Amino acid sequence: MAFRTADLIVDALIAHGVDRAFSVPGESFLALLDALYERDEIDLVTCRHEGSASLAAIADAKLTGRAGVVMTSRGPGACNAALGLHVASQEAIPLIMLVGQVDTAELNRDAVQEIDTKQAFGGLIKWSTRIDSAAQAPEMMARAFSVALGGTPGPVVIELPHDVLEMEAARLSARVHGVARAEPSRTALEQTADLVGKAERPVLLIGGECRTAEFRKDLLALSERWNLPVAATNKMQDQFPNDHRLWVGQRGFFSSPAHVALFDQADLIVAVGTRLGDLSSLGFRFPRQSPAPQQLVHVYPDPHAIGTHFHTDVPIVASSHPFLKCWLDLPAVSRERSGWIEAVAKTREAVHAWPEQRIPSADVLGHAVAAIARCFPEDGIVTTDSGNFATWVHRIFRLQPSARMLGSACGAMGSGVPSALSASLRYPDRQVVAFCGDGGFLMTGNELATAVARRLNIKIVISNNESYGTIRSYQEKAFPKRNWGTDLSNPDFAALARAFGARGYTIADAAHAAPIVAEAMSSTGPAVIEVQCDVRQTVDRSLAVARTDASDRAIGVSSA
Repeated sequence: MAFRTADLIVDALIAHGVDRAFSVPGESFLALLDALYERDEIDLVTCRHEGSASLAAIADAKLTGRAGVVMTSRGPGACNAALGLHVASQEAIPLIMLVGQVDTAELNRDAVQEIDTKQAFGGLIKWSTRIDSAAQAPEMMARAFSVALGGTPGPVVIELPHDVLEMEAARLSARVHGVARAEPSRTALEQTADLVGKAERPVLLIGGECRTAEFRKDLLALSERWNLPVAATNKMQDQFPNDHRLWVGQRGFFSSPAHVALFDQADLIVAVGTRLGDLSSLGFRFPRQSPAPQQLVHVYPDPHAIGTHFHTDVPIVASSHPFLKCWLDLPAVSRERSGWIEAVAKTREAVHAWPEQRIPSADVLGHAVAAIARCFPEDGIVTTDSGNFATWVHRIFRLQPSARMLGSACGAMGSGVPSALSASLRYPDRQVVAFCGDGGFLMTGNELATAVARRLNIKIVISNNESYGTIRSYQEKAFPKRNWGTDLSNPDFAALARAFGARGYTIADAAHAAPIVAEAMSSTGPAVIEVQCDVRQTVDRSLAVARTDASDRAIGVSSA
């Protein structure tokens, strides 16, 4: 068989470290599938929907630090996968989407399923290109990876015309252009150290720009050396030990009054690896701009993300880990800050503590999550779909940096099962548990078929309250007793799991939560645990969290 453009593209993927890609096959890129046929270097995962394939690719990127890869057909396939483009853009995740395109002779002629991805996805992606000849393939592929990974990471789309993929090609060498990484200057580091050394109430806010084990080790060492409390942005709960005295907690969708009170009293915020969007800044309230502006050190690899929303005392264009490593080389000026550390402890308990003995029997989900947390291994991987049921997970689980959390930081429903699929493929020997709502599961839960086909050891927990619970919570807050359009009619999820070839379990009351969880978690292969919940528990708990009176858990701060 002659060497083709498709083979050059596969060479480029391998040169960039790609060892897994997610796809729903299409006739427009059959040559690319054929080029993968005898290439053992890349595991092609055939999914049941392009949306879940793109979400799985994003989860894989979070786990590896490399760009995720999804392959789709043109038109309907690309539009289905656009969910992943939006998530990758919102969460700053590098993603390469390869789109099979019509033949070059049919371009710009409204051919069946033709799509101009630059026009269609222009507001979501960092770059869109089309490979028009074999000679372009190495350069365009190398550029695509550089763009996806550089600065603020994000999605890139590459159109692959059907006839170009099949063109005979010379065996051109794959190119890897690399990504320029800025490192902090000595002056900026000394300025940061000086501010932290003088601060009485500092907070180190950590985002998800770097998720490696080495980064987390250095983060812990730095926080202890400087006696510096650490908070994490949404779904980054695994970045720091959750039982550590310097752990503030995770900033989520709901601005906890306890977190608001603590950050209101902070005199310095060091933000590392976050763009300081609405969630990480608690609705653009912190760092406070006036009155009494709070000092800010902002570290991010993209200069356009710094100074966008907030006055910045020390702007540092750098990646998270190089910044921490260079900072660790400076002599520490540690302060006791006993009053501030005490306030941190009270905040942590107010936001994350959920003593199991105080969980009411009517809260079936709370008991089920507590039972799972008790048997969850330190190196386990937990994924959460979007929904207020995830509040139970964040408050009950005590994650260590050896664990991993993959969540929908931007609130896209349907990520739970695809993320679990990706995690189990990447780490087949680690326990993976996906927490989903009934709404989100039925968006992408068909990937349970993929998990069964791959014999993956994932456990899927479905909170079945027969409602789009988060939306109903907002609805009842805005329009009390006028819920409309949020009720759901669901199947028997345990029976559905068995129909897929997985195990199925149902928890209907708190008394049976522990034994059923024990049986399900000890089983091998995919399993679904349906937790039958009263929608009032979901709604009332969410409303209670949203309106918690901070004065009930007063957070006193001394000037030590």
